[in-house]
Amino acid sequence: ELADVDIDTELADEALTTFGKGYVIRTTSYLYQLEWNDSVAAVFYNDYWMDDNSFDEKRKEAFDNSNIFKLKLVGWEVAWADLQSTSYTKKSEEKLIRVATIRAIDAVIAKLQRKYEVFRTKTPLYSGDPLAAKIGLKEGLEKGDKFEVLEQVMDKNGRTRYKSKGIIKVDKSNIWDNRFMAAEEQNNLEDIPEYSLFKGGKKFYTGMLIRQIN
Repeated sequence: ELADVDIDTELADEALTTFGKGYVIRTTSYLYQLEWNDSVAAVFYNDYWMDDNSFDEKRKEAFDNSNIFKLKLVGWEVAWADLQSTSYTKKSEEKLIRVATIRAIDAVIAKLQRKYEVFRTKTPLYSGDPLAAKIGLKEGLEKGDKFEVLEQVMDKNGRTRYKSKGIIKVDKSNIWDNRFMAAEEQNNLEDIPEYSLFKGGKKFYTGMLIRQIN
């Protein structure tokens, strides 16, 4: 089954250094996982669960004051991002720092995704022909990356499962640069596709889930 995780990015832990007319940002991010088991699930569904048609103020208050939910530290990573002002001659220093900060955060999240299997990139296929998905450099995509293609199925008990249907590989010549403000940095005004291409088969279709495996 697919696991849910959470990230706590401490912007206060960023180190900002100025080099000439450029900036370098260092970001440390911590990856946590919610500890979910049968006993926690039982309390959650019996005492806290509500929907739009059954709102209960007492249940909400009980949930807000609950102490049964625990987070487990999975790990942490450090990443850097640098930005030269020559690429953004019309940008203020404040905007330059903002761009570098966002890129540093994206970079450290991508490192966490690659290092810890539970957090590896999962996304639906945008197209089956061409074989494409809306992920790119922002998610740390690079040549040689492989993804397992999963099809959602229903078992005999009515539970959703994911069945492996094959392996696809990133097309190294068609990786989308979706980093923050990348198009402006490159002065790219062309109407380029907003997705990355993959190789590995023609039996896949839009909506199938792909999950990074390396």
